[in-house]
Amino acid sequence: MPTPAGREEQQVLTAYLTRNRLKRSAQREAILDAFVKAGHHVSVEDLLEIVRRRQPDVGRTTIYRTLKLFKEAGLASELLFGSEARFEPVWNRDHHDHFVCVACGKIFEFRSVEIERLQEEIATGIGFAIEGHRHHIFGRCRRCAARPRREPRAPSAARR
Repeated sequence: MPTPAGREEQQVLTAYLTRNRLKRSAQREAILDAFVKAGHHVSVEDLLEIVRRRQPDVGRTTIYRTLKLFKEAGLASELLFGSEARFEPVWNRDHHDHFVCVACGKIFEFRSVEIERLQEEIATGIGFAIEGHRHHIFGRCRRCAARPRREPRAPSAARR
């Protein structure tokens, strides 16, 4: 049952399904294809919208469970930004960190040799062996920073 998703991703998924005695399905194949092609941080809702263009019968729960399965298989990482989970492909990707806009939710990836070096230097100084990390910086993107912030409204005297 070949799929347009990358061959390596397909092999990883097939091996995972076989090891765990799980079945291949057209829905999983379509979700993998859409996830690989998206190539960026997607929420369950984002992926649901993409997959439903080709398979309208796919539900939100199926997307969520399949993304969790991809995570367990080593094909995706889950990033929690506030209360929303985003998933990104991890296959053949270099380490990177994230700027996250708190206003619109947009995520910007970045790589910094200096930050990585400094982390290692500090860890070595305290005798700590880093095995992995996630670095997320929260703020406002250029577009959102240019917009005036909405101040919370004070309760009016009439409502009291």
